Amino acid sequence: MASVLAKIKIMPTSPEVDKEKLKEKVKEVLEKENVAVRGLFDEPLAFGLYAVYAVIEMEEREGGTEPIENALSEIDEVESVETVEVSLA
Repeated sequence: MASVLAKIKIMPTSPEVDKEKLKEKVKEVLEKENVAVRGLFDEPLAFGLYAVYAVIEMEEREGGTEPIENALSEIDEVESVETVEVSLA
């Protein structure tokens, strides 16, 4: 099977959520999902709101990134999760 890179956008519930703590929780969840974290960064949007992006490398598998998105959605401070880019590694 091929390896794929996926860029996942994670939106916090509010601008008051501590971005560093959120990134730590995201990293913990991703490590439990057995994917390699290649990048984890935040990007400001507007009015103090920001998005956290995770770039992961994983083996191609049935269901794609959906199980990972579901696991990230379980974090209390997360409003939404969306895979925004996928490519072969």
